[in-house]
Amino acid sequence: MSAITSAKITNNRAHTTEGRIISLRWIISARDDLVWFIGSVLSSYALLALYMTGALPLVPMIVAWAIFFDAPHLFGTFSRTYFDREERRERRRLLLGSLVFFVIGPAMVLLGAGLAFFLLAALWAYYHLVKQHYGFMVLYKKKNNDLARADNLLDRSFLLLAFTYPFIFFIAHDEEALARIPPPLTSFLGTLATTLLIATVLAAVAWTIRQVQRALTNQPLNIPKYLLLAAAIPMHWVVLLTPMPHKPIAIVAILTIYHNLQYHRLIWFHNKKYTSGADARERYGAAELISRRVLYYIAFGILFGLWYRLPTRYVNSTSGPDALLAQTVSAFFWGYAFIHYYLDSKIWRVRRDPSVGKALRME
Repeated sequence: MSAITSAKITNNRAHTTEGRIISLRWIISARDDLVWFIGSVLSSYALLALYMTGALPLVPMIVAWAIFFDAPHLFGTFSRTYFDREERRERRRLLLGSLVFFVIGPAMVLLGAGLAFFLLAALWAYYHLVKQHYGFMVLYKKKNNDLARADNLLDRSFLLLAFTYPFIFFIAHDEEALARIPPPLTSFLGTLATTLLIATVLAAVAWTIRQVQRALTNQPLNIPKYLLLAAAIPMHWVVLLTPMPHKPIAIVAILTIYHNLQYHRLIWFHNKKYTSGADARERYGAAELISRRVLYYIAFGILFGLWYRLPTRYVNSTSGPDALLAQTVSAFFWGYAFIHYYLDSKIWRVRRDPSVGKALRME
């Protein structure tokens, strides 16, 4: 997740030739943010194009994405929590308590609630994607002092609705997705999608009017926030509204690779703190080694990816994906993702944890 270079120049408000004020404060730097937090959306479009043209078959795409991008980004969370000696001491209850996620999934499968578990897992996974986009938006809002109550409400409402509608539309119109939904719920999806579309359009209109008002009254225009939304929202609509074979599986990789790249860069930016100071190894333990070289971080992440994905694939291939053993093993390994989702909702709170704000240079 590079040191701030000459892009610092843009980290101050600048007046356009028309007299309007724009705000261009970045999380890392203009170059890094534009490449990793915004421009990396091109990775999702690239996967979509490769898959839709048949150049990249489904299974190789999913396996390569899972091992080399997705699992390592889970490891990124663990690198700054379980492998950080200070974090283990300060968040002991949180980290130990989170291990219960390894038990919840297998227990639900063994109790006959496997369908409900995997549905909840899929919903939480998508919600986690949305929350990360929201989190980056909040970072840009804090960086650019874009914290008026009206803007906070409109930004949050617009973002959440703009990501929720296409997801519900996809579920309501894809046969494979519908097969995973309990029958009593399917009859409401069409109406829910229509309602969400209307709400999204209204939120978009209100949000746009507010931006025009800000421009006309010479209030700062948060350009990084606009660029983030312009990258993330259309991509989700394109991917979720495009018909494709085996869509519920394919879109997981296509949507998430952008999320993965954003997160890797933020983690790497944060983890620079582990390599500063003569006592870094003593203070942080294994986190210092993992973060000492980018190649170390990549190597450890891929090793974790092999552990995270290969056992499940092996059991699926030997017993069949619908067998009780396969579903139980899969539910166990979902525990890593759940821990990642849950910890991420706790460990990036800049206002509550000054050390995070310092590591991300939010001042």
